[in-house]
Parts: sequence; structure tokens; C-alpha cells
Amino acid sequence: MLKDSCIINNEKGSAIIVALMVLAVVTLFGISSIDTSSIELKIVRNEKMYQRCFYVAESGWQDGACWLEGKNKSPSKINGSPSLSDDELKIVRNFGGGAANVLNDNFPDNSEDDTIDTIPYWYNIQYSNDQIVAGSGKAYREFVYIVKSNANKEYEIEVRLKKIYKIGY
Repeated sequence: MLKDSCIINNEKGSAIIVALMVLAVVTLFGISSIDTSSIELKIVRNEKMYQRCFYVAESGWQDGACWLEGKNKSPSKINGSPSLSDDELKIVRNFGGGAANVLNDNFPDNSEDDTIDTIPYWYNIQYSNDQIVAGSGKAYREFVYIVKSNANKEYEIEVRLKKIYKIGY
């Protein structure tokens, strides 16, 4: 008794080849999804760092606004060197030296570099201009200040603040 042993019409073992092909396709999908997940994790980490730095910079300018609000008279300028630019000469408050080009090495009010949640930040307040307050005479003037706050040397917020001071008392 001889069995017909024709290999061409024999389907034995085809299931294992189909299973291996399906396994290869599923493996490629798995590798692709792992790669996508790692990219998504990097995006989330960067977004989280951006949000943290933004809120630290936001806290910096608000800290500067609180300092300005506590002044009974317009603050004097802290830099007087003729080698500085006009903007640098207009600074009335410089908190911290975390950023490049620190403009005042003798930080007023004994302030120094600071961090919030391990993120270094600084801010400075520049005098912009002042004008007479309408309807109040010359005794009251509205001062405009530019507050720049920087977090992690990369994220900067600039805000303009106005405050009215009574002059000459």
C-alpha cells in the first residue's frame, strides 16, 4: 500500500504558516503602538514642563506687581551706569539674577535668585512713563511700568502695569 505523497496538493502545515504571518503583523502593530506611546509621553512631559514654567513666570510678574503695590511713592531707578541701555537705566526693581545679563548685582531688599518647584525665575520692573491723572491736577500722576518675568531662562511674560501716586507730599 502506497500512499499518495504529492507535496503540491498537501495542505499539512499551512495553519502554522498563516499563524506566523498573523503573529508578524500583530508584532508590527505592537512595535508601532509602543513607538507612538513613547512619542506621546515625550509630548506630555514637554507640555507639563511648559505649563509649570508658564505658571512660575506668571507668579514672578505677580510678585513684582505686589512689590509695586506696596510702594507709597514711585520707586527710584536702581541703575545709573552710563554704559547701560535706556531700558536698563529705567529699571526700578530687579529680583534675582537667574537670567542672562543681570543688570543689578546689588539686589535691592536683599533679594537673590529664587526657585519655585525647582524652576529658577527672575523678574524686573522698568519705569515706562507717567502722566497727569485727568481731573486730579498736578498732585496725582499715573505711572506705567513694564514687568518682565522669566522662568527657567526660556519662558518670559511681559506685563504693563499702571499705578497712581501722589507727588510731592
